[in-house]
Amino acid sequence: MFHNMEYIYSVYKERSFSKAAEKLHISQPSLSATIRKIEEQAGAPIFERKTRPVSLTPFGVAFIQGVEQVYAIEENLQNMVYE
Repeated sequence: MFHNMEYIYSVYKERSFSKAAEKLHISQPSLSATIRKIEEQAGAPIFERKTRPVSLTPFGVAFIQGVEQVYAIEENLQNMVYE
């Protein structure tokens, strides 16, 4: 489920699909399609697309918390390697 989590996290941080796509150097339609596939696999929407800026659904809040935990684990492991 956390495949392509950087895409979701970028939309979350930018609060915009188009800004996130630009930052990720991919097309906005490609980004939207990838996120829709992730949401379909998860069985719930991550983003409320009717709001401007884009906001998280309740499931999206939990998903972002999970992504941040994964990022923290990755950072801790990298720190262990460097020490």
